[in-house]
Amino acid sequence: MASKLPTIPRVTFTIIEPISLIAGFIGAIWDPAWFVAEQLPEKQVFPASEHSLVMAQQLGNMYLLMCFVGLAVLTTTSEIKVVRSYLVALWLGDIGHLAFTCLALGKERVLQPQVWNAMTWGNIGFTTFVFVMRSAYLTGLFGREQEAARKTKKTA
Repeated sequence: MASKLPTIPRVTFTIIEPISLIAGFIGAIWDPAWFVAEQLPEKQVFPASEHSLVMAQQLGNMYLLMCFVGLAVLTTTSEIKVVRSYLVALWLGDIGHLAFTCLALGKERVLQPQVWNAMTWGNIGFTTFVFVMRSAYLTGLFGREQEAARKTKKTA
């Protein structure tokens, strides 16, 4: 199915996004204390609790799961409707991710990207990027899927 997507969404959703999810997985699993400390731009002044370390590793596992599910959906289904539904679900998840990140950071820090660390850029910058890409795809900005284009040519 991924081959039927227009080029930009195909590359974004089947290459760039899975790589970012694997990077998140590795960071959270390899060094969960670092992962916890990096959630806000300021350095954490107290050690991460066992609770937060377990949660970081569980989140890392969710990143890997999202990578597997995304690749499975995008490479195995031939149904455009399934792909669109999957991307709508992720689009809604992007909204929640951005909302909770911005809520945790507060207006002052959100409006100061010059002080963001790499994690904040990932949580806000990259999530905004994939949200915009999903929005553009779902609204047809990249054109129609190849399957739909072929059906149109056959009926003409």
